[in-house]
Amino acid sequence: MNNKLEATLETIGRAFVDIFKDVDKVARAAEPFVDIAFPALAPVYNASANGADAAITAAKNAVSSTNTDSENLLAIAIAVEPVLAKFAADAGLSAPKTGVVIQYADALQKVLAAL
Repeated sequence: MNNKLEATLETIGRAFVDIFKDVDKVARAAEPFVDIAFPALAPVYNASANGADAAITAAKNAVSSTNTDSENLLAIAIAVEPVLAKFAADAGLSAPKTGVVIQYADALQKVLAAL
């Protein structure tokens, strides 16, 4: 039963990866529209779209196939923390706490592994 559940969750996870594979490109392409249509939302939207893209790139560059999962998790967290802090500041938000950065790094690690 447990293997069946894990297989189902893995299938769902892969489907999400396929669905959201190019979302970052779409989000960046929508920036001019958001700037014009929703000027009050634009700074937060743009910082979020650019921040997510920069964090994903930093995470990809931090991962090493010779590292353990724990080592890669730490490497991703260290790589994305300044990126997240910069884009939060650009959007007028407070920097994420370490626990949030670790959760974000864990989610990125899982997405990168699925890709």
